[in-house]
Amino acid sequence: MAGRRPVRLHGAASVVDGLVAPHAAAVERATGLALAVERSNAGKGLRDLVEGRCELALASASIEATLEAARAAGLAGPAPDLRLHVAASSEIVFAVHPSNPVRRLGWEQLRALHTGRIARWSELGGPDLPVAVVTDAAASATRALVRQVVLGGADYAPGARALAAVKDVGEEVARDPAAIGALGLEFVDRARVAVVETARVERPLAFLSVGAPGDDAARVIEAFRAAAAAR
Repeated sequence: MAGRRPVRLHGAASVVDGLVAPHAAAVERATGLALAVERSNAGKGLRDLVEGRCELALASASIEATLEAARAAGLAGPAPDLRLHVAASSEIVFAVHPSNPVRRLGWEQLRALHTGRIARWSELGGPDLPVAVVTDAAASATRALVRQVVLGGADYAPGARALAAVKDVGEEVARDPAAIGALGLEFVDRARVAVVETARVERPLAFLSVGAPGDDAARVIEAFRAAAAAR
């Protein structure tokens, strides 16, 4: 690995925590390549990719949702030839405070909660509190994927709060009896929050390249796929 530039992987914290970090050492051994990982969010990762600061962006949503997140992170101009390389999958879940008795929601109810059409938990048999929607950062693919898949492209309610990082969603839900937040299953602390039963929202743990990945990047992608499959 000495003397060779590392393969730079920038982006989604969920992909770092769920895929890259557990397998990085094995991938470096298998490929003989060093990895340089920057953990941020999918939007920033895609912006870094397009602007030449990394070889692969880390994404936990579709190209469309990740591009929406990148626009929120400041990406300008037309979209390049983006290609998604899925290595594994994960799940987005919705968490509420443990004191909230609402533990099962259909997608229409989730959509109504997140868009503001249901404004109080008492409308669903919960406490007489105003619904407090919290989300991952505006530049995160989690927020964009929920908007795309669950909200059907509708906007979040004006009072929905985008937090700085995905870990903050769980912290805020654990603190606020009125909160609901979407986060990756790998970030859920079941000792502090309750997961709502709903339809499964699956997401990829993936890499994005502009055009076909270079030889080193392609080897890294395949090594992560193999490591994830063997887990």
